[in-house]
Amino acid sequence: MIALYFRFRLDMSGLFIKAHQISCRMKRRIDAFLMIAVCGLLACNAKTAQKQDLVKVSPALQKPLAGQKRNNRGEHIDRMTFVEYLDDGDYFQILAKKGDSTIVLINEADTTRNLNRGDKIQVTWKDGTVTVPGDQEAEMPASLLVSVKKTADGPVTAFRNNYGKKIKYTWSAEEEFTSSYLDKVYRLTEYYLTQTKNPLLRAAIKKREELTYSIESAERNGERYRVIGISPIGPNGSNIVQWLYVEEEKGRVYEYDLPGDKLVAFD
Repeated sequence: MIALYFRFRLDMSGLFIKAHQISCRMKRRIDAFLMIAVCGLLACNAKTAQKQDLVKVSPALQKPLAGQKRNNRGEHIDRMTFVEYLDDGDYFQILAKKGDSTIVLINEADTTRNLNRGDKIQVTWKDGTVTVPGDQEAEMPASLLVSVKKTADGPVTAFRNNYGKKIKYTWSAEEEFTSSYLDKVYRLTEYYLTQTKNPLLRAAIKKREELTYSIESAERNGERYRVIGISPIGPNGSNIVQWLYVEEEKGRVYEYDLPGDKLVAFD
């Protein structure tokens, strides 16, 4: 009886060990399956994000804009306001506005790059696709520019014609800016001068006095900014009369309100 008892104990122990081993193997397989599933989902999300970030087609172009027409070739024709050229991505693009809608057009047609912010334009475009670089090189719908024609001068073009001088600028030797970034800051500053309500700047522009600005980096309330200090150049040198703060991450522009010590959003 004792022998049978110990044999029974050994048999039961063996069964428990085998059951534990099977359980461990099943757990490892389940963990591996879950890991593969998670990686697959992450890969899909990454590809989706890549497609979304490359070219952001305006929802406005997925349905007819007010006043939009078509020619006999099926191309769209409409009047818009030019905002800027976007040449830093995989495709050259034009950013324009129609009412409250912002429109992005793939630009392989306008090689002159002679439009200024606020110019009124007539745009012809067609529906098409662009290839998204990546593993699958998937295609996505896009609006392809066929032609663009300026129909009226905007405030920047008028400012250049009336003011007639280049704006000078300086930056710290510790800063390293590319020429394209300096051009971008110049265009922003130029546009701001067409819209400013600062009486000292308005008076300087009216008198066609020399203007200059500085570029530096600063932090305010935990946010990193590029700070632009604009000043007229007088007989006794220059004194900054307006600061602009540009968010490094999102690119939003703010005027600095000195009396209130606060930033006020600028268009």
